[in-house]
Amino acid sequence: MRVLVCGAGVAGLTTAWWLGRHGWDVLLVDRDEQPRDAAHLLDVGGAGYDVLDRMGLLPALGSLRRNIPAIVYVDQDGSTLATVSYLATATMLHGRLLTIMRGDLETALTAALPPRVQVRRGVEIVSVEDSDGPVRVTLSDGGVLAVDALIGADGQHSAVRRMVFGPDRLYVRPLGQQCSTYLFRDDDLAQHLGPDLKVLSLADRQAGFSRTADGRIAAFLVHRGDRSPADPVAEVRARCTGMGWIVDQALEQCPPSLRHVPVSQVELATWHVGRTVLVGDAASAVSALAGHGASLALLGAFRLADSLARSTDIGTAMASYQLGLLPAVRQVQRAGRRATGWVAPTTRWQIAIRDAVPALSGGA
Repeated sequence: MRVLVCGAGVAGLTTAWWLGRHGWDVLLVDRDEQPRDAAHLLDVGGAGYDVLDRMGLLPALGSLRRNIPAIVYVDQDGSTLATVSYLATATMLHGRLLTIMRGDLETALTAALPPRVQVRRGVEIVSVEDSDGPVRVTLSDGGVLAVDALIGADGQHSAVRRMVFGPDRLYVRPLGQQCSTYLFRDDDLAQHLGPDLKVLSLADRQAGFSRTADGRIAAFLVHRGDRSPADPVAEVRARCTGMGWIVDQALEQCPPSLRHVPVSQVELATWHVGRTVLVGDAASAVSALAGHGASLALLGAFRLADSLARSTDIGTAMASYQLGLLPAVRQVQRAGRRATGWVAPTTRWQIAIRDAVPALSGGA
């Protein structure tokens, strides 16, 4: 069987790994010429952690994991308001928790791909014809392929989904916030931060910072807003300047290439049409603030590949994969919608409650 996977993120790489192990011939394409940078922290726990264990990747990932003692909520002067222990969270999950930079996880997954997986970067899907028989796919490099299955793993604004299922407006649900992430180097600020992930929340805005393994600082900023701005850097600076603590210093080092995305969820009645199927954020983004996206991507990739390998009928396999994963997705999406009210609250009383009861933030 031959399959084309679009998107070399966590979902796409994991799907390609499992299908390659099952004996499928896999072509994995990604529009970016180079892998993405480290970007931001991910927590992989529970079922997602178990998938990495099944893949035998935990030993290799051990040297890349970030040992963050706690999430520390601070005020505008940098004084501690509340602390959530990562150790306590790991204990609740019986040690099944991996905190890692997204880029480090994707690099490790790429390095582990089996020989039956071919990776082609700098290539996009131009058109898809999915009727009876193989899926006919035209690529931006001029190639035309006939594959037994097409898997869209290309994120919440999936090109595969737009071509096969319809425009984003039918499936992407904005939650009223924007999220930015970037990396920068400032040795003085890194020393000030210490080993914890530190977070400041004000009305309509939140900023968080943590050190990376190489001494840089990973920044994430959230603010209210439905539409992506024409100039993300100017927008983030306009919205977040004056928050206090170290935020202004960090904003001075905001790069032109910062990742700026609407906080959104993806909701479809079906994740498959013909021989085309979606996985990860393309099928069911839970939002950047829900905290379980990477775990669901790993679990969804495993479930999809397992269903395809076990069934003699591709349509039946795709339906079975969605049926098994949908309850977990719906639960996390509900939590993600609740989290938006606490990550960047609109009122002082919400901030007071959230800082007093940090678990409401959804971050741990």
